Amino acid sequence: MRLLHLTAVGPDKPPASVPFAPRLTVIYGASEAGKSYIIDALNFMLGARALRDIPEAAGYQTMLLGIELASGSTITLARHLRGGRVMVFDDDLRSLPTRPPDRSLAAQHVTGSEDTVSHYLLQDLGLAGAQLRKNERNNLQALGIRNLMRLCLVDEERILARRSPVVSDVPMARTADRSVFKLLLEGRDDSDLTGGEDPTQFRRINRGQVEVLDRALAQLYERLGEVPEPPALLDQLARLNSSIEDTSRSIADALVRRDDLLAQRDVAQEDQRRDANVVVDARTVSSRFALLDQKYTSDLERLEMVREVGTFLGYFHVGTCVLCGAVPEHQHPEHAVYESGQVSASVDAEVAKTTALQRDLTATIARINDEEAQANVRVSRARAEVQRLTDEIAALEQAVRPSSDEISRLLQTRSDVERSLTLSAQVDELSALRASVAGEHPDVADAVAEGISSKTQRDFSRAVAEVLQQWGVPGSSECYVSFDGAPDVVLEQRRRVDRGKGMRSILHAGFVIALGEYCLERELPHPGFVVLDTPVLTYRDAEQRESSSGDELLSTSVAESFYAYLEASYIGQSIVLENQTPPEVTGDGCSVMFFSGTPGVGRSGFFPG
Repeated sequence: MRLLHLTAVGPDKPPASVPFAPRLTVIYGASEAGKSYIIDALNFMLGARALRDIPEAAGYQTMLLGIELASGSTITLARHLRGGRVMVFDDDLRSLPTRPPDRSLAAQHVTGSEDTVSHYLLQDLGLAGAQLRKNERNNLQALGIRNLMRLCLVDEERILARRSPVVSDVPMARTADRSVFKLLLEGRDDSDLTGGEDPTQFRRINRGQVEVLDRALAQLYERLGEVPEPPALLDQLARLNSSIEDTSRSIADALVRRDDLLAQRDVAQEDQRRDANVVVDARTVSSRFALLDQKYTSDLERLEMVREVGTFLGYFHVGTCVLCGAVPEHQHPEHAVYESGQVSASVDAEVAKTTALQRDLTATIARINDEEAQANVRVSRARAEVQRLTDEIAALEQAVRPSSDEISRLLQTRSDVERSLTLSAQVDELSALRASVAGEHPDVADAVAEGISSKTQRDFSRAVAEVLQQWGVPGSSECYVSFDGAPDVVLEQRRRVDRGKGMRSILHAGFVIALGEYCLERELPHPGFVVLDTPVLTYRDAEQRESSSGDELLSTSVAESFYAYLEASYIGQSIVLENQTPPEVTGDGCSVMFFSGTPGVGRSGFFPG
């Protein structure tokens, strides 16, 4: 990818913009003119948390960074100067945005999230999802765009620092820093590594697990109390089971007998209820028949009275016959005698009929009374049988009660023994588990080297030496890159970290430029641009190799070769921030910008004066 411009915009403010040439952009001028602010702003747009506030930025609201992606499309990243999310516009925007962005991304890298500017740019470079080795235990972390920027955006502090160009000032991050370097040189991440465990953390967790198991064992021993050993408990359990079986068998026999008695009592009670119903029914019918017998007796008495009255009525009554209703003129002389005889015959016939009915009724009542008496006898017998069976059932239950109490006691004892056996088994299991946990050891990561092959080391070391030789750096014929520990440049048997400021800065610049060229020539992953802050320190006396302060300064010829190389030979994009006036740069795809540092004189700095 290639940087197009860095532009600050705000309402009613003229855009403060620095365009970047395709090959080389040189920005030089006085200190405090805003050159270092440019590299800070680039870091901020590419995911740094904050951008330092300077007075010249007052009134400006948004920073814009134009980028030509590796895929060939052009985008603009926009971010508020106070921080927050990064807005992405799918065109080259150089003024205050007036439309919604095409996408909004989180500024900081979040593992597993695709909604970040880091993932967006890494995806364009083909590095999304790459994994880095982050410690000696081969634990992994996801690659973020900030990991790459350490090798592309080199500020003045880092270019002069007494540490490897590869690593940061955070000791815990240095393994990951070296993994990034390996990823760029060989195009392979560390996702195939098998991780180990942190011994300190493992011991802390293991100690906590053992303490928890000890507390659990103490609670089990407290619940167990004074109990025999498991073999004795098993013998006791066998005896209990035998006793329970014998007692259960006697109780079962008694229960069978009890069920039989209950069935017999049910039959007797049913017979008693049935015969009692017979008695009640017989009494009801007998009572009704007694009333009927009384009615028959009353009827016979009335008939006798009718007979007597009818004999005398015909003799003392003159007029219409009271018996047949005949008027006197139709009555013959023997009429009264005849009619009285008829009445008597009728009464006799009715008396005979009623007497016969009463005789049958008397026989029926006698039979019913006999049935009632027999039913009463059966009721008495059934009641006695029910009482006998009830007494026998009660006696049987009384006899079984001691066995029931005994089996309850045996079952409770067996439950206690089984509980003790269970607790003993748990003690054995937890004791075995405690011994196993106490004997565990952390998984040790497979021993690995930095992962960079010896051929790659030789090729990259040669590439750095060739760049420094083309720059005319003194002693570069005896230059190589040491991969023993953190990679660093060794010049004339002296490591870069042991050299003066001037030599440290130019060797750091050569390392970073050679890395970019090495990756781009071999189509290995690399952002494609490099930003260097104060890579070349010059002094006037070219014969003097070391300043009075001990800083090694370089001749103007090194600076000229440095810029000539970036102007004509380097295949990537380079942006150089310098205090000193650079040699003339006039090549195609190159530009030079001067910050005067004085308001009203040319361009005073990044922001208009």
